[in-house]
Amino acid sequence: MLDFDRYFLELEAETASLARLARDADGQRPIPTCPDWTLEQLVGHVGRGHRWAAEIIRQRLLEPIPMQEVDVPADPDERSDWLMAGARMLADAVRVVGPEQPVWTWQKDRSAGFWLRRLLHDEVVHRFDAELALGIKGDLAADLAADGVSDLLETAATLSRPDIGVSSAFVNLAGAGESLQFAATDADLGSNREWSVVRSPAGVTWRNGRGRADVEVRGPALHLLLLLNRRLSVETADVEIIGDQELFAQWWSNSTF
Repeated sequence: MLDFDRYFLELEAETASLARLARDADGQRPIPTCPDWTLEQLVGHVGRGHRWAAEIIRQRLLEPIPMQEVDVPADPDERSDWLMAGARMLADAVRVVGPEQPVWTWQKDRSAGFWLRRLLHDEVVHRFDAELALGIKGDLAADLAADGVSDLLETAATLSRPDIGVSSAFVNLAGAGESLQFAATDADLGSNREWSVVRSPAGVTWRNGRGRADVEVRGPALHLLLLLNRRLSVETADVEIIGDQELFAQWWSNSTF
């Protein structure tokens, strides 16, 4: 993980980037990487998530609450402001209670800080969704991209458990001991540049570092992030795959929310 000051800064920056797109682009622009969504609907998804998590944190809730439907402003300037306001609600809620405050989450990390990190990485991916739809080549700091890979693998570990009780494609990632290695080729990432993953009958487990691997996927952290989030394909991600290509293809096809 990164420190929480960094997460606060990156949430503000990511929301500002998406807000600019929400203001300057056609709200009805289709988002190919989120089928059936328009840009306006994507912005609505992000903004509702901010507000929902902020309410859980503000009330220090230990049980989930329904996500309320909120109308996204049609006016581009208002839409942009609405998105920024939701991110401020989330950040302010975490600051008030503190990142370690126990609250309900859907992962083993039951803290307010979980929501700051999780929704930041959700927004990073959706910012790329919007940019890909608009033909914009986006960028991201390598250490934030690497942290996003870890976040995605923790999601896979949670949603691949057969006992989780949630309908998800991730349950098909449970396996019989197959192993995968992901490696970021960026300089200066230290121990956060490699991820060792095992598919067991109880679901996915992972750790930072190297391990035995039936297949290894190597490339810049951002490319790994977008590939693992299915925003790029094997053909477009510019990564190197060494070993059992079919094993990674099966992982990729069963890692959708």
